[in-house]
Amino acid sequence: MLTHYLGAMAALFLIAGSAHATILPPNTLHLEDTVLQSNVTEEQFNEAIDKAEAYYKPLIQDAFGASLRINRRWSDSTVNASASQFFGSWNVNMYGGLARRPEVTIDGFALVLCHELGHHLGGYPYSSSWAANEGQSDYFSTISCARELWRDEVDINASFRASVDPLPKALCDKVWVLEVDQDLCYRSMMGGKALADLLSALRNQTVSFETPSKSKVSRTDNSHPAGQCRLDTYMAGALCDAEWDPFTIPGKSLGSRRNGADGERDSLAHTCSRTSGTEVGVRPACWFKTLL
Repeated sequence: MLTHYLGAMAALFLIAGSAHATILPPNTLHLEDTVLQSNVTEEQFNEAIDKAEAYYKPLIQDAFGASLRINRRWSDSTVNASASQFFGSWNVNMYGGLARRPEVTIDGFALVLCHELGHHLGGYPYSSSWAANEGQSDYFSTISCARELWRDEVDINASFRASVDPLPKALCDKVWVLEVDQDLCYRSMMGGKALADLLSALRNQTVSFETPSKSKVSRTDNSHPAGQCRLDTYMAGALCDAEWDPFTIPGKSLGSRRNGADGERDSLAHTCSRTSGTEVGVRPACWFKTLL
């Protein structure tokens, strides 16, 4: 009887989707934690999480019947972040080791948090029964999450008008007509650049707005994209003018069909795609391959 019970519990554990989805592959950057000059304080770390919780906790409860828990591990030197689900508990782990990296700005940290929320909410394409894959979680960060969290921070957004790099400014201005939308786009671009700098540091590479990835996958890649590919994805999300519905997870209701062509069709209303006749703001070919 005990054997059957343990076997059943193990099966339920797998079904519940407890595997962790992380923003970075395993690394040893935690060894540098005590010698670095941080741009993010513990107070800012907590404020960023407070803001995300205030918006997403009631939304996730009301729309999906789940409980969001964001674990604040400021004293942990781990340079990563992770998300997991176990039955009705949707979890995110945020670490001080990542927030203290010199490449990370407070906006870059907020986009890491958005990325982990994106594993829960980003939808198609999926890397597991519940988790949006890495590229989609990056895309969700700027197409949806940053807009929801920063939309009302008009003065902060406007401050980026004087400091945004020329190319992202020109791209944002071409897509967005209203200054408030342009300013939010600038901020998303610069936050994405700060985060991509960290992601590329793992491979001793550099990233630039000026050098988009030339890589093209033959099928959608669920693994962690290279830093330049990820910057391209943050840029695409910031430039996509589709209206993301935060109360919908694209493809989730389709069961076993969620990660096929039907899942992609379900995502079209919430994303920019060549299938819908646009070239701007589409998910980059360095990780995404359409099925349509």
